[in-house]
Amino acid sequence: MAQPVIEYWYSIRSSFTYLGAERLGALAARHGRRIEHRPMLLSIVVPGTGGIPFGERHPARLQQAWDDLLRYADYLEIPIQQTDPVHHMGPMELPSGMPLAAARAGLDADRLSLQIHAALWRDDRDIADPAVIDAICEDLGMDGPRLRAVALSEGIQTEILENSEEAVRRGYIGSPTYVVDGQAFYGQDRLFMVERALQATGAS
Repeated sequence: MAQPVIEYWYSIRSSFTYLGAERLGALAARHGRRIEHRPMLLSIVVPGTGGIPFGERHPARLQQAWDDLLRYADYLEIPIQQTDPVHHMGPMELPSGMPLAAARAGLDADRLSLQIHAALWRDDRDIADPAVIDAICEDLGMDGPRLRAVALSEGIQTEILENSEEAVRRGYIGSPTYVVDGQAFYGQDRLFMVERALQATGAS
């Protein structure tokens, strides 16, 4: 019988995804679930579901989101940059593809995804830089160059685009979105609801 999953729809550059990543892994472990990584592009998902692209949002909304981010990080005791990282924005292809490449190789995609997020939001490193990705992989005992080649392959990049389009079709509005047995929960602040849904399945 196949192991049940938590579908994990996210942007690799999402700050709030970073805040929830380690707790998601702990939840999955406690409830015998495998995390199914579905990296996606918010440049497709946000406007595709009626949202305003980040660059067009009113400064007051952006400031409120930033204030919430820092408050959550402080509450959760998660280290994070106190100002917008220099490398916040950047190419998506390589970092988005890395967790999928790791999963295909039977490696710990959960840990790799978390460490890529941390490299950006904790350390302000350029996660589109192959040298940075290779260093993260080396720390995890993974072959960075080999995984990078897979991550940038046509198949992986097509999967990321298809994830983004599928998220729009399903009505997932942003990152992170967690799906448990068809129930979607948007935002790291709803992980307690994810846990309730897992408890209700009797899988724990």
